[in-house]
Amino acid sequence: MAGNDHRARPSGHSGSSKTVIGAITRGAHLVRLLDTAELPGVDDGSGFPLAPKLSVTAFHGGQGFSVTPDRVDINVDVRTTPGFDAHDAETLVRKAVAELDAELPAPAPTEVTPVAAWPPFRLTEDEQPAAALLDAATAAGLMVRAKTAGPSNIGNLLAGEGIAATAGFGVPYEGLHGIDERAHLAELPTAYAVYHRAVLDLLGG
Repeated sequence: MAGNDHRARPSGHSGSSKTVIGAITRGAHLVRLLDTAELPGVDDGSGFPLAPKLSVTAFHGGQGFSVTPDRVDINVDVRTTPGFDAHDAETLVRKAVAELDAELPAPAPTEVTPVAAWPPFRLTEDEQPAAALLDAATAAGLMVRAKTAGPSNIGNLLAGEGIAATAGFGVPYEGLHGIDERAHLAELPTAYAVYHRAVLDLLGG
């Protein structure tokens, strides 16, 4: 992820006779540049089933109706893959920023601040702890299948520390990561039983 903090010309009154390109206008242009940035597709050679993905996840700036702002903060999240790492992601964002500064110059260059970088990773179905969870779910009478999750999850954080992990097994849900995300809490006992059995199997193994 990268937090992009950028400034436009000095702030001023929106009704001023001087032409001022505000930070929000520049920020909107940067979002368009990022949204249309060319990303590679799935790398069949690596065996990783997902392609890189860029998402603008936050846009903050401006106050009131009559002030042209001199700053906005934009959050950008990039899903990395074995063939498109954190360096590639930062390079892509910086390229868009350089294009912005060339097209809409400002008193100071746009700043790019990398916040965090988690490596891509993938477990096969026979690797632990994925195998134990799949076996326990099957034993509980559930029909489940393995899936590579993205763009980021706690497994990525742990993988960066050399700890094999899964994105988790849980209850049925709807609206994943949306403002109306919801889960079927009545299924919690079953999910608990699956985890309990998986942990016991791992400890016994």
